[in-house]
Amino acid sequence: MQTPFEITTGRLFTKLEKQMIWQKPASHQDSEEELRIASEIKANWDDPEMKIFNVLLEGDAGSGKTQLAKALSYDLQLPYTKVTCFADMDKSDVFGALLPIVVEDDELDGELLEAIYQTDSLQELLSLIQTYYQVTAENARQKLADLIERLDAQDTQETVHYKFYPSEIVRALEKGYLLEIQEPTVIRDASVLVALNSALENNGMLNLPTGMIRRHPDCIVVITTNRNYQGNRPLNESLRDRMQHAEKMDLPTISVMTQRAKAKTGYQNEDILTKMAEIIQLLDNTAKANAIKGVAGMRSYFYWVHTVDQGKDPLQSIFPKVLYKLTTDPNELKILTTALEESGYLADLRLLMTNQPLKEFKKSQVRGRKISQEEADERGITEEAEPETILGTTDETTETAPEQSQTEESAEKTEKNETELEADKRTPQDTKSQKGSESEEQSLSESNSSIEDYQKQEKEKQRQLNKEARETMRDTSHKKEGLIIHRPKITANAQKTAKKLTAEILPIVEKLVKPLQDILENERTSAYQKGKYMGTRFDASRVAYGDYRTFDKKNPPHEVPSLALAIRVDESGSMIRDDRIESAKLAALAVNELAQRLDLPLMIYGDTADLSAREKTSIYSYKEFDDPFNYVAEKIVSMKPRQNNRDGVPLKLLSEKLVQQNATTKLLINISDGQPKALPDYTGKKASEDIQSVINEYERQGILYLAAAIGEDKEKIKEIYGEQRFLDITDLQKFPEQLIQLIARYI
Repeated sequence: MQTPFEITTGRLFTKLEKQMIWQKPASHQDSEEELRIASEIKANWDDPEMKIFNVLLEGDAGSGKTQLAKALSYDLQLPYTKVTCFADMDKSDVFGALLPIVVEDDELDGELLEAIYQTDSLQELLSLIQTYYQVTAENARQKLADLIERLDAQDTQETVHYKFYPSEIVRALEKGYLLEIQEPTVIRDASVLVALNSALENNGMLNLPTGMIRRHPDCIVVITTNRNYQGNRPLNESLRDRMQHAEKMDLPTISVMTQRAKAKTGYQNEDILTKMAEIIQLLDNTAKANAIKGVAGMRSYFYWVHTVDQGKDPLQSIFPKVLYKLTTDPNELKILTTALEESGYLADLRLLMTNQPLKEFKKSQVRGRKISQEEADERGITEEAEPETILGTTDETTETAPEQSQTEESAEKTEKNETELEADKRTPQDTKSQKGSESEEQSLSESNSSIEDYQKQEKEKQRQLNKEARETMRDTSHKKEGLIIHRPKITANAQKTAKKLTAEILPIVEKLVKPLQDILENERTSAYQKGKYMGTRFDASRVAYGDYRTFDKKNPPHEVPSLALAIRVDESGSMIRDDRIESAKLAALAVNELAQRLDLPLMIYGDTADLSAREKTSIYSYKEFDDPFNYVAEKIVSMKPRQNNRDGVPLKLLSEKLVQQNATTKLLINISDGQPKALPDYTGKKASEDIQSVINEYERQGILYLAAAIGEDKEKIKEIYGEQRFLDITDLQKFPEQLIQLIARYI
């Protein structure tokens, strides 16, 4: 069949190759991307300099990448084939491999022997061979005679020879097919696809054990890959540069989704299709924002709509067709169902289906609702101060900021003095009443000397950190602002508090540690796996065993640690509300414990702004990447609400140190309850652009950003960081558990 974009006019295909050319089903809807790519390939096909023969399609699962690749097979009239990549893929999987062949295991002999087993007489055997191979009676006898001759000629020892089996990639390049390479970004060994570079050139060459092969002039390679999924790695730059055309694939618009669903399923109710499409997009965005692995895409949409067409309840079928494809984890399901409840989409869908309201999703059940004054009085809830007052943005606050800083310093000194003099203040009655805790007090006393030594080292560390910070901020808009990095002090009281709070979060951490340790342990393997039927290196010493395990297969490069983690905690004044700082503190302790158990690189900063006219930004270094885990918990418990917040500075410092870490995944989590606000004018557009510039600069260097919003400014935080990086933390009590579960997905 001829199409407007056909590039193989006059080319003769075999019967099998004709069958490999994809045929568009009646339900297929031509997309804008498909027509644009096909027309550009056709328009430039005869131009040797501008010919398009390598295409990159990058987007989420279910966005139609493979469907588009198949559609191009029809439009261009090229046989379609594909290769799906996997993590341990090596060069033998790309090019092919030498495999041992036993004589009677040869393909022809195997088929003849199978025919013999199915017959009871010579005449039946000859008839079966004649029918199966479509040969004459004489040729059937000859085939049987050849087999008997080969079997008679064999010794008792099996005869072994080796045959090169080319991969599907090689076959497509040589024969001139449209080849789809699916998910090359999951391959751990970056050198594997680099080996394809020469073949990706026009008229490129591949050096195989059987000789050199040249890329067929009709061959088109389409690389399809997801983006920012767990286990994915950035596509090699040299490979990406060899793509003449790239498309960013996303879920289609609502109108396109509904039209495709109509054609695919036959269901025609426009309103219901539209509402179901809105639900799919909501779930997809929520999953991305909360780092949930699954995807709500077009496939889920089609099958869900199909259940409605069959008369089933969409509020029931949404679970097996959509939600359970996203995840079956109870906590993740709760996040998704909560998003559905708050959107009201399911209630709207129920109304469209039955004209009856959905009682389970009443607006009064939405979290974060505004309660009446009567209900507030009944529950004993008092109104908080205005955010501006707490954040200290008025002129009055500006004038008193230095005094507040001095007050805080005095409070810290007082706390320290009280701790040190605690033993002297005890009365005989106190001593008598505390006999049961003598061993604990003795332990703390014995640790005093080690703490003093540690504090001396901290002073030198603090000087070095301040020097590095000034260097990092030298070419930024913050270079003339006062920046001081503090190393929190350790007291006996902090040790007690840290011990108590750590005990609270230990059960949560221990639930995850064991399975994660198993995952990390599996990544620690030797350079080569020996005794394989196929591989990249031939081991002649194993031929004598006669078991055909004569190859060694190279393992991926050693990738431990797989995750480096940086945490930024907003210590602005508004964190005093609703125990936000306490939830953030517990979350930081949980992350610290998890990182210590799994030996993951970890860095934790807290920050505030405008403590004094001289100290515009204050950074509290609770843990640096090169710090041991000693006393980190004791430092974390000193977190507290302070003053304003200048987010761009801590994000810049954390990003600069995180990018230097040698890890597969580099994750920076920002924990904040409000939008940036600092004196004199660090707010609104200026602050947003500052934060976004940091994110844009370091995302290109491989850093992933997530913003955990725990306050009333969630929408503003989402606007600044983007939906892809936004986490909506509704239940602060479960925040520590949710945070370490989130981190676990990146390991």
